Amino acid sequence: MTRAGIRALVATFAVLALGVMAIPGVAHAVMPVVKTVPWVAINPLIPHDTWSGKPITLKGTSDVFGVSPSFVIQYTWDFGDGSPVQTGAVIGTGTPAGTQRRHYAIDATHTYTGPVGTIFTATLTVTDTSTNESASKQYYVKIEAQSLAVEVNRAIDEGLWYLHKTQNRMVVSGADVGDWLSCPFGTCNASSGNYSNTAANVNAFLSNGHSESGDASNPYTETVQRGMRRVFQLLTSTAIPASQTNPEGTFNPDANGNGHGIYVTQGTELYQGGMFIDAIVASGTPAKVTTTGQAPAGANPGILGRSYQAIVQDMIDYYAYAQYDSLVTASLSGGGWRYSVNQFPDNSANQWAAIGVIGAERNFGAVVNALVKAANREWLIYSQAANGSFGYTSTGPVWGPYAVTPSGMVQMVMNGIGRGSVGAPSWDNAETFIRDRFGNTGGAGNAIKDYYYGLFSFTKSMLLHDSNGDGVAEPITLLQSSTAGVNPIDWYAAQVSQGDPTDGVARTLVNDQNAAGYWSGHNFDSRQYPFETAWAILMLNRTVFESGQPVAVATAVPNPAVAGQTIQLSGAGSFHQDPTKSIVMWEWDLDNNGIFEVSGVSTTVGFPAVGNYPVKLRVTDNSVPVKTAETILTIVVSTPPLEPTADAGGPYNFCENRTPWFLDGTGSTNPDEGQSEPGMPPDTIIEYAWELDGNATFNDAVGTQPDVTAFFQALGIGSYLIQLRVTDNTAASFPSSGFPNLTDTDSAQVVVRSATDPACACVSDLSARAKPGKAELRWTWKAGAHHYNVYRGTTSGGPYLKIAVVNSGTGFYLDQGPLTNNVTYYWVVREAALNEDEICQSNQASATPRTR
Repeated sequence: MTRAGIRALVATFAVLALGVMAIPGVAHAVMPVVKTVPWVAINPLIPHDTWSGKPITLKGTSDVFGVSPSFVIQYTWDFGDGSPVQTGAVIGTGTPAGTQRRHYAIDATHTYTGPVGTIFTATLTVTDTSTNESASKQYYVKIEAQSLAVEVNRAIDEGLWYLHKTQNRMVVSGADVGDWLSCPFGTCNASSGNYSNTAANVNAFLSNGHSESGDASNPYTETVQRGMRRVFQLLTSTAIPASQTNPEGTFNPDANGNGHGIYVTQGTELYQGGMFIDAIVASGTPAKVTTTGQAPAGANPGILGRSYQAIVQDMIDYYAYAQYDSLVTASLSGGGWRYSVNQFPDNSANQWAAIGVIGAERNFGAVVNALVKAANREWLIYSQAANGSFGYTSTGPVWGPYAVTPSGMVQMVMNGIGRGSVGAPSWDNAETFIRDRFGNTGGAGNAIKDYYYGLFSFTKSMLLHDSNGDGVAEPITLLQSSTAGVNPIDWYAAQVSQGDPTDGVARTLVNDQNAAGYWSGHNFDSRQYPFETAWAILMLNRTVFESGQPVAVATAVPNPAVAGQTIQLSGAGSFHQDPTKSIVMWEWDLDNNGIFEVSGVSTTVGFPAVGNYPVKLRVTDNSVPVKTAETILTIVVSTPPLEPTADAGGPYNFCENRTPWFLDGTGSTNPDEGQSEPGMPPDTIIEYAWELDGNATFNDAVGTQPDVTAFFQALGIGSYLIQLRVTDNTAASFPSSGFPNLTDTDSAQVVVRSATDPACACVSDLSARAKPGKAELRWTWKAGAHHYNVYRGTTSGGPYLKIAVVNSGTGFYLDQGPLTNNVTYYWVVREAALNEDEICQSNQASATPRTR
């Protein structure tokens, strides 16, 4: 069927649309606001991961929908790969009392095929057919080699969309809010009356970098905003005493001295409070002020108008007050929590108090009295069995030990008890107990990987492990046992397909995900099912209450390579999911021996023989405490003929007051450059083809350094994803191989900025003074600049070639060329960041060296 034919069927299609409706039957001159979901919240130009032949969901929204045959809002997904478009009508389906419904789910399932590295630009267009007003937004998809990391990314991507679609959106007390307190509109796997389900789901978005202050073009920004407003509506402030006594002594549970604590306004509040604390901490905004919740009244500070940090401190104070503080007998201990204030503890509830305390202390600077932890340690001693497991209300387990033992481990994290600790309770014994049974199967009663409630607790303990009580995480990668013959295992990344004895957490969760994007059915108690999707997403991203993670990205040019060739490694593409944090250190393990020999954003490496060589990059962020991330890049060393390696350059920052604009593909290389079969022409790159408008034709510009000024001036201010395809002449150089000419593609980002953009406040006083065979360059060093890259050309306006890097802090460079006398040269300098991304370009300076 043709695209026109499909569009003609618009009235027969419908997309569930949730939100503010247009007035039925009335033609409105409305320009729809179209949004698509980014994979990385801070950078919508980073494509969504898939692999060839794998169905994925394309995700978008609109702010308008039609409600009658006379008022039709039409959507069209153009997948960008030449396949038929998907078209339908965006319609409302009724408005439940007290709720708003928008078109929050204009999605389409599509399967892309193609070589690794191929990027497809899909486009969602929404049209008001009564006025012909329309708007479009791009959605980028990249085919990667199938790997666990790529499968994890896709699983998180699909899981977050499921949560987005199933949020109940409503107005409560005059505020636009959202929660997951019931199964909305029949689209989710199970309903939940637990308030903490909302907190857990919001946390899943926050810990993947989607925030309340995120870009308005990201549909999840509003999802998080609504969810956080609702979180604070589900809390209440109450008076607590200034003094209480437990077996460890007398103390004041009210650390901030305001006489109040905060708890969840529902039964089993001590089960639920930790998840609320985690969500608030995951916002990463302790100073932010609440706009919803209980109003202050008299001495009660309430919820509304208070800082997030103050709310968290009062929740911690409530936990300190609510801790069971009696020691009934020498064998019956207090020091924990259960459902409500001062109830005899159980190790199911205790983990939620502990995880709240850990996040509040480490990330929000909250204070908990030392006697609270001291009493909890006594509880841990009381409830740990000789084999290392923890029981429920004693040393005996309930429902199997796979929730309560990880709970004991999380409590030990709170108390600074980790590997190598002496005496009771014993971390090493608990870790041994879990490792010895990590491969168990048979359902939640016998296997921790079938019991997400316990698996999430275990994951928390591995990620947050702290052996010396300094509050700095020492994450555990290899789960180990003191039992003879039981080898350590990568609890997260192990895969049977890679020779491991059992699958780890990541492979387990990826395999368990429902095709609709959610997780369900992996718990002992069905009341826990609605939490599974959020917990799975957090486990896959290896987060608990962080506002995003560092992500390591490594590239190599060329790759593949020939033996002995110099290979350029770069970690410049690494990034942080949290826009308030950044990568500050790059380290390279060049021979995969566990030792990071080289530091720096980039370095070089070479290998003497044919083979596959893994190189590891570790990046460190500026969090307190710091967090790290690693990735392994495999470099292939082989024999000709080999495909070239494209390097699209960038990222490019084009300022309207600094033209012309050029792309730069000169970093592309051909590993078997100049080689050939006898008598055949030498192999080389014969074509540089650029794709600038996302239609995959690679016919928008050609050459190593094309002038793209007119193209991007026509597009205007904005951000764009471009691609470079390089092609060699293998067919002529190596005819006996039977190979065609080989190609490779690379992508880069282009940002077009207005002249008034602060990022365009570039160096404007660059000057050049010629001397025989050389020239002096001078400029004013911008405060805060990390370094400058120096470029030279022989044509006014460019293109230019990079000739130097200046790190001195002084705007001076002596270009000793050697330069040819009586030839005019042109220079620019570009400010660059720590990760080597160039920020903007200076004015052009010129000079003509002459003999004296």
